[in-house]
Amino acid sequence: MASRFTIVVSSLLLLAPIAVVALVPHGSSQVLTAARQSSSRLSAVKEASFGMGCFWEPAETLLKVDGVIDTVSGYTGNEKFDADPSKTAPNYDSVCFGRDWVEGVRVTYDTDKISYEKLLDEFFEAQNPQMGSRQYASLIFPHDEEQLKMAQQWQQGDVVKRKDGFQNDWTKIEYPRTKFYAAEGYHQNYWQKQRPRFALIIVLLTIAGGFGAEFYGPALEHTVKTFANGATIAIGLAIGAERFLDKKVTELD
Repeated sequence: MASRFTIVVSSLLLLAPIAVVALVPHGSSQVLTAARQSSSRLSAVKEASFGMGCFWEPAETLLKVDGVIDTVSGYTGNEKFDADPSKTAPNYDSVCFGRDWVEGVRVTYDTDKISYEKLLDEFFEAQNPQMGSRQYASLIFPHDEEQLKMAQQWQQGDVVKRKDGFQNDWTKIEYPRTKFYAAEGYHQNYWQKQRPRFALIIVLLTIAGGFGAEFYGPALEHTVKTFANGATIAIGLAIGAERFLDKKVTELD
């Protein structure tokens, strides 16, 4: 009986990293591609681009808004880079150690469900800008003259101030907009991927610390703790490896 239990526990813990991979949502780029392919049939599908501070949380927040089809975290706002024919695509290091880039969020939305004006309000609430930082600045990048006009009206309008005191007229508008590069894959759906991973790590560390020992007894304690520690290390290594294996940056336009 004990040997069977050992096999079951061992199998579950060894499969933990696979479970983590299974919990990873499909990349935003796949959803974006599908949305673009369907845009010929759905004329109401449009795109918008913003600078919202660190893109991880705002990209997730906007994705929950009714009418928003997809969000993509990326890099934009660097006119010098776009003008240099020798440049191909940036990376996270060049953005972090440079002064010209903006962490941006590309939004695909359905105008039948949400207007651009309403999307601007949602952007304003979802953003986490840092004053004095271009990388984490509050910026609107209109895609056309119509969006530009609406953004200017919104900027000058009576928008309710955020709880942190940030005002809508502090948000800048840059038009014509610069190219938008979808960031490395590990940045996409960042918190949606990391939360279940971290939760599983906490569970494994708790087991490694002896929690639940009363269910399997002293004879299996060493085996269970060993596998729990091993699975935790495996997940950590997988997270680190992802940064090397999923680092492609794609120019969207």
